[in-house]
Amino acid sequence: MLRFLCFLVISIYFTKVPLSEGDIGEWEMLLYISGALSFFWVTGIIQSFLPLSKRSMAFVQHKRVNGKSPELFNAFILLLVFSMVFALLIWLIYHTSFTPATGSKIPYPFLLIIYFILSNTAPLIEHIFLLQNKPLHIFRYGMITTVLQILAVCIPVTVGMGIEAAIWGLIIVNALRFLYLIVLLYRYAEFKLSMPFILNNLYVGYPIIFSALLSGSTQYLDGLVATIAFDKEYFAIFRYGCKELPFVVMMASGLHNALILRFSVKKDIPNVLSEIKKKSLRMMHILFPLSILIMIFSKWLYGNVLFNENFYRSADVFMVYQLMIISRLVFPQTILIGMKKTKVLMRASIIELIINVPTSLFFVQYYSVVGIALGSGLIHILEKFILIGYVYRRLKITPQSYIPIGWYLFYSILTGIVFILIDHRILYFV
Repeated sequence: MLRFLCFLVISIYFTKVPLSEGDIGEWEMLLYISGALSFFWVTGIIQSFLPLSKRSMAFVQHKRVNGKSPELFNAFILLLVFSMVFALLIWLIYHTSFTPATGSKIPYPFLLIIYFILSNTAPLIEHIFLLQNKPLHIFRYGMITTVLQILAVCIPVTVGMGIEAAIWGLIIVNALRFLYLIVLLYRYAEFKLSMPFILNNLYVGYPIIFSALLSGSTQYLDGLVATIAFDKEYFAIFRYGCKELPFVVMMASGLHNALILRFSVKKDIPNVLSEIKKKSLRMMHILFPLSILIMIFSKWLYGNVLFNENFYRSADVFMVYQLMIISRLVFPQTILIGMKKTKVLMRASIIELIINVPTSLFFVQYYSVVGIALGSGLIHILEKFILIGYVYRRLKITPQSYIPIGWYLFYSILTGIVFILIDHRILYFV
């Protein structure tokens, strides 16, 4: 949540200072390329590492030194190798003078490569604290890095040094995060390389990687369509709009990651399902009303409070993305990953990707660029229902055992009604 808020604050600040929409577009393009080339394998490696971190067969006969984790070291090596490989891919794409995402040269390729390598190993830090059962350390680390990144990016722009200096500020903070990760590895990891563990991690993780690539790529496909259809100034407007409410995404992700570890003991599964139901209901009571309220005031927030009148059009895209909450607050994927049934995630994501493109193109005819977001939102909801059906049919786990169905249907229908009323200009606030 803090990471999302960090970049949201930076985005807001950039619209309040003398930066052109072209400069903002280059900043957003750099983050877009970095995210598009890393989100899927970072997710897959870390989420497959979590259920293996305490019961890996590769180290079952291994005598641990001072309780340190060899699994942790090998997960770091995997992240580092993937970072280097995809950094090389960025370099190769740049030297072709063309990138499929932009149709032009990559902005600041050297800085992008440095940032890419440093930033994509750092997510392991909060998961080290998660494994050590130190939630307050996660919070403190998040607060410190958030403040540092905001200052390191915004101060250079404030003093007139431009967007390139802001990128250097971002790199410096991520270099500090990388060094801190090395310190934590010395403290908690045993530096013992194990190819059997790495291969096992990849075997468990590759369906998650492909699932994340296929399902998560819909957001990046949205950006791809926007870059093809519009110039970099409009790309910035679209990117500012295609944001979900950070509390929804990050709280759901946090609950998902925390509960994956609980599936390690089979007899505890009924208790874990009950906990998913209880905690997801608590989140629904908070996040659904908040999302509805944000939808109603989205035009006013974008045009008058957060950004400026140049980004007023982003509000329409932003409002559509709030529909994603309907798919975020149910957790069949947590059950599947926790029980190592990951291949179905990949199949469901393939179905989602196949349907997403024609659906988005259909809605574009009626809603223009907003139709891209609308198509993606509806397909995300469809994918989640496919997973719920699989969990019920194959694992014999009923939806009501982990979903508060009554409240979920009430909030989902209410959200849909509010969206329709706003879309038809019956209910909205400017």
